[in-house]
Amino acid sequence: MAERAVAPIYVAGKWKLAVPPIALAQLNDFATRIFLAAGAPPDIARQVGESLVTSDLYGVRSHGLQLCIAYLARIRAGQLNPQARPCVATESQATALIDGQRAFGQVVAAHAAALAIRKAQQHGFAIVCANNCNHVGRIGAYAEMIARADLIGFAQVNATTRLVAPHGGLLSRFGTNPLAFAVPVPGDHPLLVDFATSAVAANKLRVFANRGATIPLGWILDRHGNPSSDPNAFFDGGYLLPMGAHKGHGLLIMVEVLAGLLSGSGSGMLGQASGANGVFLMAIDPGAFRPADEFSADMRRLVDTLRASPARDGAGSVLVPGDPEAQAAADQLRDGIEYDDVTWQNILRAAESVGVK
Repeated sequence: MAERAVAPIYVAGKWKLAVPPIALAQLNDFATRIFLAAGAPPDIARQVGESLVTSDLYGVRSHGLQLCIAYLARIRAGQLNPQARPCVATESQATALIDGQRAFGQVVAAHAAALAIRKAQQHGFAIVCANNCNHVGRIGAYAEMIARADLIGFAQVNATTRLVAPHGGLLSRFGTNPLAFAVPVPGDHPLLVDFATSAVAANKLRVFANRGATIPLGWILDRHGNPSSDPNAFFDGGYLLPMGAHKGHGLLIMVEVLAGLLSGSGSGMLGQASGANGVFLMAIDPGAFRPADEFSADMRRLVDTLRASPARDGAGSVLVPGDPEAQAAADQLRDGIEYDDVTWQNILRAAESVGVK
């Protein structure tokens, strides 16, 4: 089980836990019990726990179970209400604004995605925004949720925390402002693009730091404004950089506008530093523009043609966006999900802080 004892090993003069791979069902149960102990109702505890574990399953470690540490801290600080549920603040036929009520972000974003799906199925498209919610987790999950309803999904999230310097700047002004889109592909996983518009997600730096690994130059600046390959330099007052220099800078701003200002969640650079997430979701029905079966057939040919493209030497093969996540999930469903020692011990301490051994 997830809480079982594991044998210590001696590495570099220290005893460390040798963490064996853990089965998905055991991790889901463990994660659910953590949030139950923190005061969440059973359905919310399971939804949030499984969301974090699924991120680990997909190989998106920055948004995995390690985030329970931050979520429990927000509950203790009164910033996150584990029992809260979102509600519709305003809506029209094809739009809506969701008030997250300080709930778990996963609960708010999934509610918003479900509403966008219903509206798009009725009216051909829908845009749903949400505010007053906490960290939503892996944003690609909501674009993918829309795609699995045979719609095209587009998602953006901003955070009022300031972590990313503007292109050419020395002070943090933005959150990591991720965006994602997903398109259904018949007989396959959705085509899924999901990335932070910063050069790296902040939580991913924590993963590198926990493993004692270096990072590529160009991801961060240290507190003096110098490029650094040490992930700990970010946590010591450093800054994230936009991906792709001025191009990523432009994407950062657009996410800030749509997910932050349009939703009413706000912008950290304007002094609205609540730490909340603002959400922008769009769902499009291909059948509103052309016969849906023809669009699906074209998507199938598109991904097949991409995968059949000749690969450069050493590149392995040409992948379709979403292939790495699908392969990671298949491998870990078979072999179990692995954690580095530092991350797993931090998760265990967080669980023990709410009485889960």
